[in-house]
Amino acid sequence: MKDSNINYRFQFIDALRGLTIILMIFFHLSFDLSHFGMIQIDILHGHFWYLLPRVIVFLFLFAVGMSLRIAHFPKVIFFDFSKRLLKLIFFALTISAVTYFLFPDNWIYFGTLHAIALISVLSLPFLHYPKLAFSIALVLFVPSIFWNYNLPWFSLPHQSWDYIAPFPWLGASLFGIFASHNDLQLLDLGNNPFTKLLSYLGKRSLFIYLLHQPLLFGLTALISRYFNH
Repeated sequence: MKDSNINYRFQFIDALRGLTIILMIFFHLSFDLSHFGMIQIDILHGHFWYLLPRVIVFLFLFAVGMSLRIAHFPKVIFFDFSKRLLKLIFFALTISAVTYFLFPDNWIYFGTLHAIALISVLSLPFLHYPKLAFSIALVLFVPSIFWNYNLPWFSLPHQSWDYIAPFPWLGASLFGIFASHNDLQLLDLGNNPFTKLLSYLGKRSLFIYLLHQPLLFGLTALISRYFNH
């Protein structure tokens, strides 16, 4: 998730990714603790637990849109884009394969990395058209929020533990493109320890994303076995 066409990074984007990583770790830890019966929360139906993962997805994809526009300005560098895309596809397919064998009833066939890969491609035509990107984003999100209508996307009968359809979530990336045209990435968050921590996490967001849930799930499984004996 590195910005490939610049030799420096924007603090705001790294910090935004870092904040999203923290929210994601909190959500997945809560899910794991609930799954193993160590805490009692209605993670499937509670309003907070319904909203939180959607905020996380929005922030991730908003950062994707900002980064794409910055990395490929004034023109798309297809070699860099393709290299990043292939890496995302490889890890997405790896997640699908691993979860298929470990959790056949809930395996991930179109999760976060799958969505980021496809949405990155779908975002390319809008990189230099911020007003159009903003308008399309509204067209996708308004019916979804107010009438629960989304453009159709394939789904399988089983309940995947991570399912992010490209619609309306393409809109989050398009909002990010619009924001980058308006220089949101230049926002100065200061040089305080919290911002440094967020930036540190954001620079390693893909690595943390890939490792955090296997570690959390395994750890909570071991702890739950210990307390149940």
